Amino acid sequence: MIHQRATTLKLTKDVSTTSPVVLCAADESYAMPLAVTLHSAASNLTEGEHLHVVLLDGGISESSWGGLRETLSDLPITIDVIRPDLKLVQDLSVSHHISHSAYLRLMADQLLPEWIDKVIYLDSDLIVLDDLCELWQMDVGDHYCLAAVDISCPFVDASTFVKSSESQVGTDVSDAASTSSVPYVGTLTPIRNWRELGIDGAAHYFNSGVMVLNLKRWREEGISSRLFDCLRNNREYVWCWDQYALNVVFAGQWGKLPARWNQGTHVYAYPDETQAPIAASQFVQMRDNPAILHYTSEYKPWNFRPFHPARRRFYQHLDQTAFSQWRPENPGFRFGEWWTFNIVQLIRRWTVGYRKWFSFRHVNR
Repeated sequence: MIHQRATTLKLTKDVSTTSPVVLCAADESYAMPLAVTLHSAASNLTEGEHLHVVLLDGGISESSWGGLRETLSDLPITIDVIRPDLKLVQDLSVSHHISHSAYLRLMADQLLPEWIDKVIYLDSDLIVLDDLCELWQMDVGDHYCLAAVDISCPFVDASTFVKSSESQVGTDVSDAASTSSVPYVGTLTPIRNWRELGIDGAAHYFNSGVMVLNLKRWREEGISSRLFDCLRNNREYVWCWDQYALNVVFAGQWGKLPARWNQGTHVYAYPDETQAPIAASQFVQMRDNPAILHYTSEYKPWNFRPFHPARRRFYQHLDQTAFSQWRPENPGFRFGEWWTFNIVQLIRRWTVGYRKWFSFRHVNR
């Protein structure tokens, strides 16, 4: 069942707080993958449970809404829709595959009714493979949120992490990130001004695509205002949009989800678990038994090329929705796209090689 509301949400307390409450945000470009996300989430619930979704609509067309209604009509899911004023975030930067809808999650404490103390936030480019009731039952404690380490950019500053690790004696390697992971990370320093902000450079950095949000604490401390102030006061340093503000404001005060609850695409970049940026056991679970498969990066499975490693799995789920049998059209050979993709791959291989060489020199000098 889908309830659409123009600007505000008026959920009543008869919504069971023992069943998962999920927050999503999407616009027209993510309407089809959103259908996959919600269908997979509702299909994997414990029998007898119900999923309540609050959807922040950043501009979904009526035809796409028709597909969403048809997809979810026979599933244990209820959706309430809010259409926030996008003018509130129009001054914030966007790029690549990201639109201003990415910032709407930062308003969660203002948009949801006060009796909802916590909510699961899910991006619209993922597949839920396990029961969200398990995620819902995790204790957020006093943390601002629970989230998984970003497998692509796992450290606030990778070089500081390496130096910190080298200074530690007797570290249990079975429960620690490997310093040999650094050549394979996607970004070495996602928060470039971490020193000025007083953040621990060796700390882990989280992905904002799957989170359990502590809305009670958010409201008590006016978190939305702080997050937007952070983005506007640090414009020249903002990287990865909303994720920058969340990692800056929540530094040292977020809890870690088991890595399998957010398997990012970059998991395929590491040779094996001995060179992973998280504990080996966590990495193996993320790689081999993900609870949520997240199509991070600009290479989405619904694009014709380049091909995502888990593309087939996306279409297996898509064919269970109202968008069944949809496939992207072959745009034909485009030299510019071919050149850009291959240059990016060449730069990545060169970067890994250079980082390995630099690390070898550092260790053996």
